[in-house]
Amino acid sequence: MEFENYERELKYLIKGKSSLDDVLKVFYDNGYKLIETMTNEKHETYYDDAKLTVLKRGDVMRGSKHVTEQFNGFLYKKNMCDDNKPYVSKLELGTKLRGQYKDVNEFIKELDLDVKDGLKPVLYAKMMRYVGIIEKNSDRLYVTYDKVKYYEKEESESVYEDMLEIEDWIKPNTTTGDYNYDEHLIVANKILSNSNLPIELTKDSKYFRGYTLLNNK
Repeated sequence: MEFENYERELKYLIKGKSSLDDVLKVFYDNGYKLIETMTNEKHETYYDDAKLTVLKRGDVMRGSKHVTEQFNGFLYKKNMCDDNKPYVSKLELGTKLRGQYKDVNEFIKELDLDVKDGLKPVLYAKMMRYVGIIEKNSDRLYVTYDKVKYYEKEESESVYEDMLEIEDWIKPNTTTGDYNYDEHLIVANKILSNSNLPIELTKDSKYFRGYTLLNNK
């Protein structure tokens, strides 16, 4: 496995008109300073077996192509959420070089996953990601505002959704899932909850959101 990372992030559904600038202003008003902004384009393929084993576990198996950053690889995200915390916790296992494996099923052999009859593409997503990195008292957060298009086969039959994610950026590449400082994420959630932004806290992955939206059209 090329890399492992323990990810902690707050996730919100956007329920009305908003933008990354609107979100960042809320944090500026609470003493945060901007470090950097950027825009990235991503294309993703989500894989599962015929019984949707990955989806039902709350996990994610995806192939990602970061168009802007020229990144192309596989990533498995294992659900490790704590019901008592507002943020999502996942252990990420992946590779940055998709050519390292013949296909996704060769990749998952390293993970020893109990899936039936192999994995196949279930869902596709294209997104524009608007990013702001902010900081206060050495607490650094990676704020992403994603405009996402989900589809199963034909892009013409797609559904759209905007999502906001606030990721812990103090230890962005750690495998330690129990390091005890998460107050900055809890404070960030309180700040956003007390704002007038049209958002709703969720622990749903993009895979879950896209699959649910497409199947409830």
